[in-house]
Amino acid sequence: MKSIIAFLIIFTLNVRSITAQEIFLDSYYIWAKSGLSLRASPDKNAEKITIIPYRSEVSLISRSNETLTVSEFPGFEYTSNWVKIKYKDLVGYSFLGYLAKIKPPEISDLVDLQNYLNDNFTKTNTEIISKYENCPMENEACIISGVTSYKEGISYSFWNGEAGGSETVSIPNFNILQAFILASTFCPSYTAYKIEYFENPQPTILVYRDTAGCDFSITVLGSVAIIHWSGGC
Repeated sequence: MKSIIAFLIIFTLNVRSITAQEIFLDSYYIWAKSGLSLRASPDKNAEKITIIPYRSEVSLISRSNETLTVSEFPGFEYTSNWVKIKYKDLVGYSFLGYLAKIKPPEISDLVDLQNYLNDNFTKTNTEIISKYENCPMENEACIISGVTSYKEGISYSFWNGEAGGSETVSIPNFNILQAFILASTFCPSYTAYKIEYFENPQPTILVYRDTAGCDFSITVLGSVAIIHWSGGC
C-alpha cells in the first residue's frame, strides 16, 4: 500500500510538472505587418482558423518538420518551419519566420528607432564617441556619435551630422526576414527605392536610391542581424 501511495504521489507531481510546462511555454511576437495566419495543419492551404494581428504575443508549443517559403520582394525568398502555437484560446500552425522573442515596433511616424530600443530593452551603457563643443556632457542632445549597449545583447550606434546621419543596430537571434521588417518600418518609403538581395558571401539586403533620402542595408552574420540606416539631404 505504501508503495502504491508513493507511486501516486510521484505520478501526480509529474503530471503537475508536465501541466506547468504546457502553461509556461516560450513567448513570441508576431512580426508580419499584415498579420499571421493560424491554420489547422502545417500547410498553406489548410483551414484558416484566424489571422493573428501584428505585435500580438503567442506561445510556441512545438516545431513541425514541414516548411514554407515566403517572399517579401522580388528576388528574396525565406524558408522556415511551420510551428504549433497558441494564441489566446486558439491552437494551430503558423510560419516560424515571422515569430521573434522581441516585440516589434508600432507602425507610427511618432516612433523612432532609439525610442523603440529604449522602451523595450534594458540600456546598460552609452559610450560617447564625439559631442558638440561647449555642450554639457549629461545632455544627450550634445552627442554627435556614440554606441549604446543593452542587456539583451543588442548594440546601437549612431552619428548625427548637420546634413544627415546614420544608425546601426545589431540584434542576436534575429533572422533576415524580421530584420527587413524592422528596417523598413523606420524607412517606410523604401518601396520607391532599388532593392537587391545577395546570398553570398553573407545574406545581405541593400535598399538605396540615387537622390537624398533614407537608405538601409541588412547583413546576417550567424544568428546576428546587423541593420544600417543612412539618410541626408
